[in-house]
Amino acid sequence: MHRWMWPLLLLALAGCGEVGVPGGGGEPNDFTMTCTPSPFSVPKGGQATLSVTVTDLKGQVAKVQLKFESGTVGVDGSPLTQVVEGAGSAQFAISVKGNITDNKPFFYIYGRGMNSENRSSGMPQKDCRVQWSY
Repeated sequence: MHRWMWPLLLLALAGCGEVGVPGGGGEPNDFTMTCTPSPFSVPKGGQATLSVTVTDLKGQVAKVQLKFESGTVGVDGSPLTQVVEGAGSAQFAISVKGNITDNKPFFYIYGRGMNSENRSSGMPQKDCRVQWSY
């Protein structure tokens, strides 16, 4: 390439924005996830509903996959996985066995961003860790 062509190439590239971001200045992929009620508690042998609200979707995040994971034997959630499309909410029924021996039971709800084609590669992950005491 001739030396006089470099300035022209630099001018042309300057109008293209950041590398990998068409037009530049795009918002990063993100979302907000809130679990309620807070504080949350389930009596031994009982059941309670936890609501998970997804808002403030940015970038390519079109939906969020929510997944229940128990941190304590005897604490269960149903359903185990749900998908919220756009901003919205989902409910999980949390049940605790009556013979639970852990004095500080806990569980997680994980939220994984997905694009409109259900791909989660490069998308953010959030979580709510819910713990209470007996």
